[in-house]
Amino acid sequence: MALEEAHSNQTAEPKTVLCFGDSLTWGFDPRGGANLARYGFTERWTRLLQAELGSSYHVVENGLNGRTTVFDDPVIGDMSGLAQLPIALKSNMPLDLVVILLGSNDAKTRFGVNGDEIARGLSRLLEVVFKSDFGPDGKAPSTLVLVPPEMGEVSGTWLEPMFDPVHSRKGLQRLRETFPTVASAFGAQSFDLNQVVGPGAIDGIHFDPGSLKPVAIALAQVIRDLLRD
Repeated sequence: MALEEAHSNQTAEPKTVLCFGDSLTWGFDPRGGANLARYGFTERWTRLLQAELGSSYHVVENGLNGRTTVFDDPVIGDMSGLAQLPIALKSNMPLDLVVILLGSNDAKTRFGVNGDEIARGLSRLLEVVFKSDFGPDGKAPSTLVLVPPEMGEVSGTWLEPMFDPVHSRKGLQRLRETFPTVASAFGAQSFDLNQVVGPGAIDGIHFDPGSLKPVAIALAQVIRDLLRD
């Protein structure tokens, strides 16, 4: 019996976790400024999350610089997460969990929306996931919504022309209230990253090097609890 259980554990499929997000998930290194530098493969929080969870999980990294919840960017092109999410779901199914980390780019001045409207964009994404059959046994996968960090100081950085120091900051602060409310309405879980990291100290938006490990450790525990590992 012990040998059979050991064999079963060895052959069990890992739980697949799709991390769908923007530059925070892509692994943008703010030390590179506008050069779009990326943290190394083993440095990114998604890879650190994989290490924390171990071989019984498969973490899929799907981050895109500039991605929004639902808005196509008039400056840099098609960036709507709503348009891209179905492809990400289909290409990685079956999925046990979808982790969504979006909203920071929605706060850019060019979109002119507030935190409540960004949350409505999130609801469109959640509707796609919950109406899908891309989870185990043809059901919808579980979903975890992450509240992005609040905005820090962007003045003097390459991001200054994109984010308003008042409106953008208020929009991201508001997500700490609106995102959990929307997630709950869809039966999804939420986790506020502001509980473990502060605003980016380098460019005001992106994760500083010292924030990556705390994010991975915190999310590993949330995911284990959510999937009852």
